[in-house]
Order: sequence, then structure tokens, then C-alpha cells
Amino acid sequence: MTETVGTTHDSAEDSRAALLDALAELVSPELDDLTRELQSRVALSKINYPAMLVDLDGTVLDCNDRVESLGADRATILGRPLWVSSLWGSVDPSAVLGPLVEGATSGRAGARTIDTGEQSQRPVRIEMTPILDEYRQPVMILAELRTLADERETVAIIEATTRALAEAEDIFQAVAEYTSDLVCLHQPDGTFTYVSPSIRRLLDLDPAAIVGTHPVDLSHADTRDALVQALQDAARRGADPTRFRHRMRHRNGSYRWFETALTPIRDSAGVVTQLQSSGRDITEQRETEQSLIKQAFHDELTGLPNKALLIDRVEQAFAVSRRSGEPIAVLFIDLDGFKTINDTLGHQAGDTALSKVAERLSAIVRPGDTLARIGGDEFVMLCAGTDGARGATAVARRILGAFDQPFVLAGHPVALGTSIGIATSMGADNPRLLLDNADTAMYEAKHSGRGRFAIHDEIDQSIALERIDTEEALRRAVDNGELRLHYQPELDLDTGTIVGFEALVRWERPDGRLIPPGEFIPLAEETGIIVEIGKWVIAEACRQAAAWRLFRDPDSEPVRIWVNLSGRQLGDPDLVGFVHRTILEAGITTDEICMEITESALMGDADAAALQLDELRALGISLGIDDFGTGWSQFAYLHRLPLDVLKIDQSFVAGLATDPDSATIVAAIIDLAHALGLIVIAEGVETEEQLMVLKELDCDQALGFFFSKPRSSSHFDEILDLR
Repeated sequence: MTETVGTTHDSAEDSRAALLDALAELVSPELDDLTRELQSRVALSKINYPAMLVDLDGTVLDCNDRVESLGADRATILGRPLWVSSLWGSVDPSAVLGPLVEGATSGRAGARTIDTGEQSQRPVRIEMTPILDEYRQPVMILAELRTLADERETVAIIEATTRALAEAEDIFQAVAEYTSDLVCLHQPDGTFTYVSPSIRRLLDLDPAAIVGTHPVDLSHADTRDALVQALQDAARRGADPTRFRHRMRHRNGSYRWFETALTPIRDSAGVVTQLQSSGRDITEQRETEQSLIKQAFHDELTGLPNKALLIDRVEQAFAVSRRSGEPIAVLFIDLDGFKTINDTLGHQAGDTALSKVAERLSAIVRPGDTLARIGGDEFVMLCAGTDGARGATAVARRILGAFDQPFVLAGHPVALGTSIGIATSMGADNPRLLLDNADTAMYEAKHSGRGRFAIHDEIDQSIALERIDTEEALRRAVDNGELRLHYQPELDLDTGTIVGFEALVRWERPDGRLIPPGEFIPLAEETGIIVEIGKWVIAEACRQAAAWRLFRDPDSEPVRIWVNLSGRQLGDPDLVGFVHRTILEAGITTDEICMEITESALMGDADAAALQLDELRALGISLGIDDFGTGWSQFAYLHRLPLDVLKIDQSFVAGLATDPDSATIVAAIIDLAHALGLIVIAEGVETEEQLMVLKELDCDQALGFFFSKPRSSSHFDEILDLR
């Protein structure tokens, strides 16, 4: 095995935030996996030789189709460590590629040439370039692979250069005439003494006109210091080339990116007499890197910074504020009435509205401030150099004024409002609390009537602190085994027998307090923790269903356990696969676990939710709609969704014995559900009078405190055994 080592001098690039963290953010909800994969494939396809994106641990994240030219199958490379891929034949390259990856994670580019033994006629040269964030920290690695055939011209130039300088300069020039890279000779101070004809193609310049000039005359101001430093280093170093990136001016006035290697040429006394440079045009590669960074830190629809970049800038501004004593302000902006646009005019009109909102808000942002879209119809404005709440209030009034004029969408004038929450660094101990304070204030503004702003200084800060503590504890609840399932029986109103149970999650804190779902489920929904909690509930319900099978006759009807699905869970692409795997692992049948959704869970993308429900139904799982009558109640969806059961909300059941209107509504719901072939279950039955009315209205099943409160599974073991 042979290897060639090169070092890299970083060019003066614009600073960027951590790419890897942003990519993790993009999985949920801002960018789905399919979109990310398509975008990275398009970016890599611009590179004309095999190339891969590699994680900092060496795992291959993506690659272009040109890896097939090396005899590799793309499917066998993705998701595996680079050093165990099929590219290397029988040779174990980990000893070479491991240090190469380690060097890239430290910010050093490097290269190796690997002789693969039986494939020695096609040794592979691999170059790794770290993609740096704005703190110059590596977040991902671009790996480029070339076979001997790919490198033949460059290798020939380097070898011929050495021979030519030892024998005759005309041999070097003869080789350089045919290269596609920019090959030059320089005096020790950098002045050009020879320029290869390839400069005509690369920069549309006459080689003869360049001889006698200095490279700084062609260099972009942003990379000029890197060029001068590289020339000085090359004159002082030994035989190793000095590699650097810089921009050179094209004849048309544009600039092209080059990766150049400078090699000193010494006489017999060891004195540097010349420098030889070999530059490769990497403009397309550079554009690919910048495109990846932009995708990671900017919202695709509006082009504004996304949540990851906002958090980074808030942290920086907060640190500066702490040192200078000058407060910063955060304005949390949430649109009023945006959902109506999606429901009435469609999602395309909604996207147009968001873009127009971004334009109006951008016109208000001062230089040095940041406007970001953090998801959905939520925007955040970070304002530095304010005099506290007073300056932020002035900004908020300008924002409200920007919404005075309607937006034209699909040819219609549409009025949009906004609710704004304001928080300043004077009322927060850390950047996280600053953002949470602004979020809390926004909800206060919305609850106060919308179309206004609220300042967090006027709100009890203990609410925000308690919310942060609760969120952190809730994230640990699943791993710490603090969740419990209680079960409430559902009875058939004709036979009086238990036909199923509704599974209800409880949170038992380490101090023994049992927290009901109403106190933590909304926070779990908002933060996305509900997805992990939901998986635990499904797994625990399946385990309990398997245990209860032991208590009943195998020929009897199954006792069904109903599990609630949230809107967040319906957005999880792994939901159906997880449910199927869990049922198989528990050893139960799909008719023993049922899924129910609330009307509010459909308020996002109802069509996408319907697709998930169709796939669950295809597994044989019964589906129901819970709390019917409390949400948006679009009756058309009862026909469109693959439902088996409709559960009437307890607010209607409560007035059955005393309110004629409630009885009329419940009767209409039952008749509609039966017409659609649905089973009707009444929730919240607490009195015998309510039960009698439900029987008269031909309701099928019921649950509520009249029969039993939610209890642990052990309470029902004996009851089920006696059936």
C-alpha cells in the first residue's frame, strides 16, 4: 500500500454555523428525508468524478452515480463506514482512511493513494476536504475519488516537472502544454515565468501576457492574503507541496475558485530557485459546498435563516450583550388566520402568503438584525442595539403596520394579522430562556385578542422557567420508566359486557406525583416529544393486550385496546412500520389494538393523515375518531377517512338528561354515524339518566365514571378472568 500526504491552508471563507447540527434539524419538520436526498444527489451530480458526502465518523451519507465507474454499487456504500465499502477490493484501508477522516474532522484536508492489490492496475486516490462552519469547525467531509486514469495527466506533469528541471525546461513545458489544470512556474517571490496554455480555457487569458506579472494581480481581495501566505510558506518549506484555495479573475470579470499546490524547486545547494504551481478549477465543487450550507441553514421557501441559524445568532448576540451591557430583543411573530388561507385557497396560496410576509418583514429589518422563519407560520426577529423593551416596541408597531394592507393571493385580497411576543435579554439568564420568553409573550398577545403585541416583562417569568424544567423532565420520562398506562373500560350497551379499553397515559414523577395527560401532553405535542411517548404507549398497550389474552377463551371476541394518535405521530413516516413490528413482536393480532385520532389532529395536512390511516387500516387495525364535535367537524371527512368508530365527546353527553339541544345533537351524530356504517361510543357517561338516554338513541357502546374510572391493568385482571 502506498500513500501520498498533503496539507491544506484554509482560505478566508465566510463563517458558517455547524452544518451537521442543521442537517439533523432538517429531518424534522423543516426538510423531509426524500427532499434532502434529492438535493444532495443533484449537488453531487455536478462533480465529474466519483464523490461522496461523509459524516465525521466516516459513515457515507450520499454519493453520486460515478462511483459505479470504480466497480461499486451505490446501495452497498450508503450508510456504511467508508473503509468497509466494496471500493477497496481485498485490501483493508482502515489504517489509511481512518487517519484521513480524523484529519478532516480536525479541519485538515488531505489525500491518499491506495494500491488495492489485485486491482493495482487501478489504484484509487482519495481526497478529503472538510466543510467548515462559520467558526471554521468541520461539520461534514467531501470525499473525492480518482483512479490512476483520472490522475494520469496531473501525475505526468509532476513527474515530468521533476525530470524537466533536472534535465531541460522545455520537457516540462511540453508536458504542461497538454494538461487541463493550470500549471505555472514562478520566481521565488511568485512572479510568473511560465503559464500553461490551459489558462485560455480556464480564465480566457493569454499565457504570454501573464508571464512577468504577479498572481496577486489576478487574485480576489478576499483570498489575497491566503495566496501571499502560501507563496511565503512554499519558499520556506521542504519538498511537500503547500495547498490552498483562492479565487482568480476571469477575463469577463467573474472569479473562479482554484485549489492550488505550490512546490518549491531547489538547486543542489538547497536554495529555492523556482516555485511550481498546479491549480485545479473547483468552482463547481465550491458551489456545491455553499449550496449544502445554504440548504442546512436557510428556509427553502422564503430564503430566510432557519431555526438552527437563528439559535446560533441569538447565542452570539446574547454573549455580546452580556459583555457590553447593551440589551438585545427577540420578537416572536405568529400569523393570525393563516390556516384559513390553506383551507380555503389551498397550500400553494399559503406558500405564496408566507413568501409575501417574509418580504414585508424583511423591509423592516435593520442592518445587523436577523429575521428567521422557524417553521409553519412562525417568524422570529432578533434585534441588537435596542434600548430594551422601548426599542422593541417600536419595531413591533412597524410590524403590525406592515399588515395593514391585505395580501393578494390567487387574485383575491386577503387580510392577515399577526400576534407578537417581545422579550429582552434583561429578563433572561440564557439564550434559550430568551426565546421561550418571547414565545410565551406571543401566546399572551394571541389570547388577548390577536393583532397586538405583549412584552414578557409584564408576564410572570416563573411560567417560562417552569415550562423549561417540565420539558427537560419530560424528555427523560420515557428512558427513566416514569410513564404509566391506565385503562378505562368500554361497555356494550346491549349486553353490558366489556368490549374494549381506552389506554390513557399518566406521568409518575420521581416524587410520586401522578400527572394527568392534560398537564403534559400539550407540551409534548408542541416540542415533538409526543412521538417517542406515542411509541411507548403503543408498545405498552400491545404488551398488555398479549397479557390479557391469557385470561380469555381463545374462541371469544378479542378485548380491544384503543390508543390515541396525535397529529405529530401521523406525520411520522415510520408510524405504520413501527405499529406493524410492535404487534408482531407482542404476538397479538391486529384486531386487538385500535387507533383513534381527534378532529384537531387532522387540522394540519388532512390528506397526508388520511394516507397514514389507510395504511394502518390495510394492516387490519380498527380506526376511530375521538372527541367528535369539539374540533373543526368537517363532516365530509367522516366519509373520506377509513373509520370504524365514532366517539361522541363528553361535553354533549353531559347535557343529555337536562338539555334537549344536547339530546338532539347526539341523536343526529348517532344517525349520521350509523348511516356511514360506524360504531358509536359515547364518552364521559357519569349518570344512569345519561345511560338511559343513550340506549334510547340506539348508541352502541359507552365509557365513563358511571362504569369505572381509569385504573391500572391489574385492577381488571380478575374481571376479565370471570368473563
